[in-house]
Amino acid sequence: MFSVPESFKPEQVDAFEIGSKNTFANGALQLNVTGFYYKYKDLQLSRIVARTSVNDNVDANIYGIEVEGIVRPDPDWMINLGFSYLKTKVAGDSFFSNPRDFGGGRSDAVIIKDITNAANCAVAPGTAGNAAGSNAFVNFVNNAINGGLDLDPTKPGLEIKPGAGLQGTTPFPADGGIASTGAFSICGVLQAYAAAAGTNFDPAGIQVYSAGIPVNIKGNALPQAPNVKFSVGAQHTVHLGGDMTLVPRFDLSYTGDSYGNIFNGNVNKIKGYAQVNAQLQLNGADDKWFIKGFIQNLFNANSVTGLYVTDQSSGNYTNIFTLEPRRYGIAAGVKF
Repeated sequence: MFSVPESFKPEQVDAFEIGSKNTFANGALQLNVTGFYYKYKDLQLSRIVARTSVNDNVDANIYGIEVEGIVRPDPDWMINLGFSYLKTKVAGDSFFSNPRDFGGGRSDAVIIKDITNAANCAVAPGTAGNAAGSNAFVNFVNNAINGGLDLDPTKPGLEIKPGAGLQGTTPFPADGGIASTGAFSICGVLQAYAAAAGTNFDPAGIQVYSAGIPVNIKGNALPQAPNVKFSVGAQHTVHLGGDMTLVPRFDLSYTGDSYGNIFNGNVNKIKGYAQVNAQLQLNGADDKWFIKGFIQNLFNANSVTGLYVTDQSSGNYTNIFTLEPRRYGIAAGVKF
């Protein structure tokens, strides 16, 4: 059985903001600036552990600045500008297991793929750095499962038929970013042997982590929190006969780098991306009606906007979210 909290706390936040709204040059320039600082206690974050969705609580600090501007060089032109900078981080010590690395970045750990249910667990020595002890323990148990040693039928969870053909521990590829070794085995059998192993493999005792080895995420950036954003848009009003107007408009927005989950790292990084939209609107006299043609995502970009990691029993594959493909259409409206 894996162990995770069965409940989670409500979020609390102390929010501080200060700003200024300004108009210059008889309305030709509007400029709004806001600074903010949010101090979260027990911010709720979600992750998947052993096929279970788990909500964790962490303390976090968030601060940044937002700038908005509107420029009107003349009454027929309008330019929108926007910029924001955001900094987020986990404020205190918080230990959680990384679904991408059940070994917690430790070179003395062994990551196990359970052949009975496709789940993962991790084996680590009680004495930090004793990689030989943890590897020897897993190899011993695998030999027992293979039938090379006698299994004690009096111990629960050890009724395993011999001859499973399990190999010994194996290093991960050098460029895989995983410091631990790995092996196929049976987590329940490993747990039972660890309880009875005593000091046979490690003076401090072997430990089996059913939910992975926890790592400290203090200082990590929060997920889905891009560091910068900016946008610019422009439109021009063309006056036609009969008091009708034609208004073309273009918008460009950019979202900076972020992370898909709280463990950060290049594998969870979401690169910055841009999107361009355009529209052309015909307005009737006194704006009583309009007809508009629009194109969203003009250049049909397929940038990744978010991600989350699934359970290890399904291979820890990554679900990604992308920009919606190019869309275009026509809209119309009437004022009564």
